[in-house]
Amino acid sequence: MIYYSVAIVGATASGKTEIAVKVGLNLRKHGVDVEFISCDSRKVYRNFDIGTAKPVKYLNEFKWHFISIKEPNERFSAKEFEVLGRKLIEEIKMKGKIPIIVGGTWLYIRALEKGFFSEKEDKELREKLENILNKEGKQKLVDMLKEIDPKALEKIHINDTYRIIRAIEVKLKTGKSITEMQFGEYFPIAKFGIYRSRDDIKERIRRRVLKQIDQGLVDEIKEALEKYGEVVPLLKSIACYEPYLYIKGKISFDEMISLMVSHNFRYARYQFKVFSREGTTWFSSEDQLVSFISDFLLEKGIS
Repeated sequence: MIYYSVAIVGATASGKTEIAVKVGLNLRKHGVDVEFISCDSRKVYRNFDIGTAKPVKYLNEFKWHFISIKEPNERFSAKEFEVLGRKLIEEIKMKGKIPIIVGGTWLYIRALEKGFFSEKEDKELREKLENILNKEGKQKLVDMLKEIDPKALEKIHINDTYRIIRAIEVKLKTGKSITEMQFGEYFPIAKFGIYRSRDDIKERIRRRVLKQIDQGLVDEIKEALEKYGEVVPLLKSIACYEPYLYIKGKISFDEMISLMVSHNFRYARYQFKVFSREGTTWFSSEDQLVSFISDFLLEKGIS
């Protein structure tokens, strides 16, 4: 199999960024430079640095793409990631560097590798669905999708309101499930991930949550509310929604932390499931994974 790029994927808080940086440093020792392509549907947005766990400490050490490129009230779709990502991969290779994809947004990886349909968004319908979200909450949308397209709901995390809305929109507009839409030209990606035990990943999530709180997550969300208001989709995502509820006085500080941990853990289990289904090769040893990817790129390379 000839691969166009490699991707380091897996569960939230599993250490994907740190593993990618170690691979990059290994390759530098052999005179090979890399550029990282962030595959995270939340990191594309400006601000929200703490809530989305951006790799701030590594941004000056390597070149990163798809981080802080959009305002939180702008759209960025899987189709855009596919088109721009494929072009970017070729541009990086033309410079004599190796592109390495890093992130946990399964739909972005799938779009990049298999191509994604280009059905245009229906602005009027989207506004109606977003009004339902703002007035009646995400559970109403989950129930809608479950009724009209349960197959799609099986493949979308219940906290991913953007893709829930998109799936409803596609079904209502075309009569087809978003899972049945035709894919485009194949763009093979070699996918590798670190496997963490249930207890390990939960503890890593807990430590990350406490670190985010210590770094000023609550103040970050307060500032975002003042700047963008309450309709920004990111405010409905994990590690942003729980502080929002706390700020609004709907939950206590301890409840905020508990919900952040449980929501992240549920999402981590979902990520492992979907990435396994997409043919990811898992390693239980971080050192072995770093060594394998480094050797894979140095010996086999990518097309």
